[in-house]
Amino acid sequence: MAHIRDFNNRERPAPPRNIEDAPQGMRQELVDLFFTLVEDLPQPNLLRQDHLYDVISQTLGVQASGNPYRGYRHASGRDIVRVEWPRVYDLISRLWNEYDRAGLAARFLEGVNRILAGHGSAWELRGDGRLNRVLPLPAQQQVEAAIAELQDARYAASCLLLTAAAEAYDARPRRNRDVCTNAFDAVESVAKTKYGMPNDTFFGVLTYLRGAAAFNLQVLAVLEAINTLRNRNFGHGMVAPLNLTPAEVDFTYLTCIGAILLFTRTP
Repeated sequence: MAHIRDFNNRERPAPPRNIEDAPQGMRQELVDLFFTLVEDLPQPNLLRQDHLYDVISQTLGVQASGNPYRGYRHASGRDIVRVEWPRVYDLISRLWNEYDRAGLAARFLEGVNRILAGHGSAWELRGDGRLNRVLPLPAQQQVEAAIAELQDARYAASCLLLTAAAEAYDARPRRNRDVCTNAFDAVESVAKTKYGMPNDTFFGVLTYLRGAAAFNLQVLAVLEAINTLRNRNFGHGMVAPLNLTPAEVDFTYLTCIGAILLFTRTP
């Protein structure tokens, strides 16, 4: 797939990966990729154009035509223009299965991600066929490390909460309040489990840790600030709209990830 956006990728800096949309130009490039992969197949029966067209149409909720005017490419390019932008990402995930069965998973993955990156999309396709929000590699490694730490049976409830936070973070569009609420609740659950205080609050745990001199005072102050951030912005029962910027949601999410690792890795 080196020919996909070849000149652009070599000669221009990549745009910021923060676009929560599926621009019309991106949609047409994706349709070109979908059909180019089929046209290049040495054995067309592995994935025929008519079958691909039917899958695209039905995934988008469009009535497929038996003999579309001007062919399958044109019809798919016309139909993809008309749907709301999250449906374009649903289509990418759905088509992963078709290309995987045809032995084209690697080429599909590379081509899709070149196009998404070229348009600054906030998501990328992973090797399991799922779309995940783009994070800098060190941050992504931290998220994966936190999930791994929570595989301990003691932290089963915490793992469910963190998984819910990650799913809300990857959602299209991102569910910002759910990201913050579930990430903090995962931290609180870990802390209460770690220190055997299941019926207490996060503030109660922090009060205990301060008295036990278990953490650096400045680190404790950061944890207390996270608790204040929750109480004033996305605590349980709050009905006011979340008033955090996207960057502040990122900060909250990743800070909670760091807090989980702090608690699980502290003797």
